[in-house]
Amino acid sequence: MVHTSLTWWQRCLAVVLLMIGGVASSFAVPPGQVLKASNLAAFTGPCCFSFNETVAVTEAAKPVPVVVTWSGLTGFTFGDHFVGLMLNGGPCLFYGPGSVQLQGTGQNTHYFQWVVLPGDGLNAGVNTFTLCGGGGGEIQDEPFNILDNALSVRLSK
Repeated sequence: MVHTSLTWWQRCLAVVLLMIGGVASSFAVPPGQVLKASNLAAFTGPCCFSFNETVAVTEAAKPVPVVVTWSGLTGFTFGDHFVGLMLNGGPCLFYGPGSVQLQGTGQNTHYFQWVVLPGDGLNAGVNTFTLCGGGGGEIQDEPFNILDNALSVRLSK
């Protein structure tokens, strides 16, 4: 006779492993929806122009809101700057926070998360989101140095 019932700790372990597998798969993002750059990019000029970093997401026939996230490490940046998004090649807009204040000579991290709604211009099919921005305030021609950054987009559920 084979005993097939699991002990309580084996059942708990099975549940934990299923949960870990579910969490890992829920964070999986298709490659075109994520961009990670680990090289110095220096941008100079008044707001607003393209930073040439783009991610894309494919919407269904009826678009739903998307969440676009940017995190970046900046350094040796003087003056105030802005970071926004160009939706489908349109103008640079700010779907929430976008101001990077004077940071001085050290390295600083920034994290922005924007929610783009269907009424903002999302289309059925492929939609692109390009990082944009530039100098603001009194000194608009100071360089904005991004040392490391990541840009991602996800459909909301």
